[in-house]
Amino acid sequence: MSAHLSKQAVESAIDHLVRFGDTDIFPHLIELRFFSDMRDELVEKIQQIDLNSFSPTGSVEVLAPKSRYGFRVAHQLPYLDTIFFTAAVIEVGAELEQLKVSDSDFGPFAYRFKDQGDGSIFEVGHTFKDWIEWQIDYEADSTFDQVIFTDIADFYQRIYFHRIENVLRTASPNQKVINLIERVIKAIRAKQSYGIPVGCTASRLIAEAVLTDFDHHILSEEYPYTRFVDDMRIYIEEDEDPYSVLAVVAETLASEGLTLNAQKTRVLDREEYRTFLEEEATDTFEKAEQDAFNILVRSIYFDEDEPSEEELEQLRALNLVGMLEEQLEREQWDFGKIRAIFRALRLTERADCVEYIVENFEHLLSFIRDIVLLFDALKDKVNFEEFRFGDEVLKCLSSGAGHSVPAIRAWLIELYIRKIIPTTPRKLRHVERLTELDGRQIILAQASINNVAYFRQNKTKISQFSEFELNALLLGASCLPKDEFEIWIRAAKSRLSGSLSDIKKLYCDWVISKHEKFDEVVGSLND
Repeated sequence: MSAHLSKQAVESAIDHLVRFGDTDIFPHLIELRFFSDMRDELVEKIQQIDLNSFSPTGSVEVLAPKSRYGFRVAHQLPYLDTIFFTAAVIEVGAELEQLKVSDSDFGPFAYRFKDQGDGSIFEVGHTFKDWIEWQIDYEADSTFDQVIFTDIADFYQRIYFHRIENVLRTASPNQKVINLIERVIKAIRAKQSYGIPVGCTASRLIAEAVLTDFDHHILSEEYPYTRFVDDMRIYIEEDEDPYSVLAVVAETLASEGLTLNAQKTRVLDREEYRTFLEEEATDTFEKAEQDAFNILVRSIYFDEDEPSEEELEQLRALNLVGMLEEQLEREQWDFGKIRAIFRALRLTERADCVEYIVENFEHLLSFIRDIVLLFDALKDKVNFEEFRFGDEVLKCLSSGAGHSVPAIRAWLIELYIRKIIPTTPRKLRHVERLTELDGRQIILAQASINNVAYFRQNKTKISQFSEFELNALLLGASCLPKDEFEIWIRAAKSRLSGSLSDIKKLYCDWVISKHEKFDEVVGSLND
């Protein structure tokens, strides 16, 4: 019996991806503009696909920075896998939410599912800032003595697949959609029996669902607690032993195949906890800076509004470069605060930060995504070549973290794609293709400089490009003369077959309409 995604789920998935992007780790898929331009036609064609015939192609799985000296494996899915995976999880999102502890109780705070109908699929009022404010209110109204701080070690990467199966099948009778979700995850984690894709919205909903049994068990033990994903606060009374409480938590997680992060586990007394909350809420800056900077804590989360003009004026009054230097001089980096400063620099278009960032560029590669988005906002104001920035980027691509960490490499090449710094065919020949992610980025960089020779040479070698790279090649070749480009695209289109061919043919038609409009497509992507 055939099975299909609902129109509402597909529309919500496409609207969400167009508005918020497919990932918060890598440069966004170029196909997002295709999603936007061809939304209605795409929805219709996806609805016609029998889920039983859809074969996921996997993902790009590469290393990405997580902390100053830490890394994680992250994933970017091809465009069709992205739509189907997102729509399938949205399809059962309300049922997964029903498994969770009520949001009026303690426990899970973040990513409460609610399809808002505007691309947002999460309940408002559940950002990290809201979580801190919730804790401030709880501290003022409660009688606990100590607070346990802990989280789950490598949470996303350590979720066992059989646990995902059990949760999904318990939540929903829609087995055809459940099977699709399971197939996507299996295709991505083919060599392991554990882990879910890191970096996409669908995974957030699945991860929350996986912890529902844990939430219910801890609350049944009558331990007041709250968590933001896997970051937990457990409140204990004066006569309770923190070690014993942690033993219960650890044992409960062990039944899920998960473990506590010993390095991040600590116990604070009430006064220490109050001080911690004050610092989180005020960011430890001078009082004159606090109100302005706190604007950012709201704006860095995707489900909150951009700052108003009045708020931007407050941000412009801050010594943001000095604040950045102060944070980076600390032994332990607070990634959230540093990213907030980068965002403030971008929102206020502060060109006075460029010299400091370029001088310390190699030291700041963990924040390369934030730097690229900042420099993109400044590229009409700053001549980055005056700082010999191009030489620094080539150096990073050939050695050190920029060469060793694929997610960093992708963002370094993005500097060429967005024309923040110029490049040439000769320079790009020195950029190695170490992963499919590199391959896609190199193709797009060649398109950014209208390298007709590159695309003319490769247009007969389609079979040598992966599914992940192919759409970049088709769009990038729009720099070819119009007749040559259209003949080639139509020839490629005529060879398409299979259950997904109608969608791929629609993409080809869209690409033809983008002849010599590559810069417009890249510039429209939402970061």
